[in-house]
Amino acid sequence: MKTATKILIAFALTVAATLSVAPAWHGPGHDKADRLAAAGLGKDMPAFFAAGVDTIAHCAADPDVFRLKVHPQLRDAEAPEHYFDLEPLAGSQIPPTRSAFMALCAKKHLAARQVGTAAYAVVEWTQRLTIAFAEHRKWPGNKHIQAKCLVYAGLLSHYAQDVCQPLHTTIHFDGRANKDGSSPRTGIHARVDALLQKARADTKPADLKPVVYEDLFAAVQAEIGRSHKLVDRVYELDKAIPAEDKPIPPGSAVARFTEERLRACAHFTASLFLTAWKDSAKVKLPRWLNRKAR
Repeated sequence: MKTATKILIAFALTVAATLSVAPAWHGPGHDKADRLAAAGLGKDMPAFFAAGVDTIAHCAADPDVFRLKVHPQLRDAEAPEHYFDLEPLAGSQIPPTRSAFMALCAKKHLAARQVGTAAYAVVEWTQRLTIAFAEHRKWPGNKHIQAKCLVYAGLLSHYAQDVCQPLHTTIHFDGRANKDGSSPRTGIHARVDALLQKARADTKPADLKPVVYEDLFAAVQAEIGRSHKLVDRVYELDKAIPAEDKPIPPGSAVARFTEERLRACAHFTASLFLTAWKDSAKVKLPRWLNRKAR
């Protein structure tokens, strides 16, 4: 391939990635998934966590607010945290750390935003929550630590649920990408984003059965892979997916797809919460860290 052509494709991919800033799932969709996830955890989590689901759901909307145009630096840093497009990597093994991923992108002459960094956002926020839970174990009466856990959980849930939106795992994020890598902007992305909030939520919390991930990064990669496999399914449903302000026909293929995605969002979120809680028992906090008991 000629150098000029490579540059054109790289530029188009960068433009496509930069423009891909539509929210994955609207705010009410994240709210619905968070409440289902929290209810599915039952007694596996500390009591304050389930009682704080309103705060978790509230904070789940914040990562999209971080992308307002009024703060271009924050918007620039935040946008790639919401997607992870697999095609530009061409099957390469995904490194376990953000810095190693940056090095891989450089080796492939890619900007990191041409792929996205959602995989690392999910892992890193899970680990931040793990540390906050470790502090709670040591200082269980400290309300500030409890508040921090709820805020971190809300932010984590957003990124986790974003990768469950199939169009956030592909360069075909808003219509099948053109040959130069640019997006045709068909509007399908916004219609899919609106689905979750319309779900009937037939899934019962007891049916979620969240799990503890032994290998967190591998689990996140696997969830992205499962979501990516549904890209073709999304485009098969394209003409049947209603406008953002229209309901989903009950019993339809779109309704079944939506319920399955809500279940996936809630299960993945609950499993990350549970993993953070269980792993927090292994964390040794530094001796210099001295929180107040209350």
